[in-house]
Amino acid sequence: MPLVGFIPTKARLVLEENKESVLVMKVALAKGESVELATGGTLQALAGVLRIRERRTDKWQGNGKGVGSLVYVDAGRGGDQESAKFQINISISTKKFDALLKIAISGRLPSKFFVDAGEKVSRNETRGMTYRMAPEGRTKVWDNKSFAFLPVTNFSAIIPITVPEPPTAPFADADQSPPEPPVSYGQVVDLAEDLAVFRNETNHTLMAIVSLFAVLALMALLFNLIHFFW
Repeated sequence: MPLVGFIPTKARLVLEENKESVLVMKVALAKGESVELATGGTLQALAGVLRIRERRTDKWQGNGKGVGSLVYVDAGRGGDQESAKFQINISISTKKFDALLKIAISGRLPSKFFVDAGEKVSRNETRGMTYRMAPEGRTKVWDNKSFAFLPVTNFSAIIPITVPEPPTAPFADADQSPPEPPVSYGQVVDLAEDLAVFRNETNHTLMAIVSLFAVLALMALLFNLIHFFW
């Protein structure tokens, strides 16, 4: 069964009293995906809409038709001619719908979703959307000319999860001050200049003290000589 990936671009919620809620998204084919159309062109060149309906019943009675459908809408004719587009209709349980709704209301969308589209004929054969070998490799082909409506047998979405930043490790001692910022280069230069000035002033002071002691010693020597001769 061909698996096709899509990405949502916009979303809106449709609420109506006594009816199932519907989440509507504008979608495009995911990057790297390619689906050729039997009528010409590719699916990635078309605009698409995804309608996800809340299924309130506990048990899904799909009658073997899957969880939804993929529909090709041909371009209109006449003055109101529109470009061709496609529509995906999906029905999911209330729990899954609520999870998807919370993500959409928070301002985020599924990063990617996938649908299994096509009618399964046998174990290795599908009808409507198949694979074919092309020069660049195997590619998907949708026979939208004969099968404009394809059943979707499976739907899966990748939901983004925001991981919070780890908290800052607390200090071991509540009274301990946070570590001081590292000393800058300018502060180091100022400190070196202060040390140089202090060293020079210390040298001058020591020289003055040594000179004073030398003068005192000389005066004592002269006093002793005078006292000896007299």
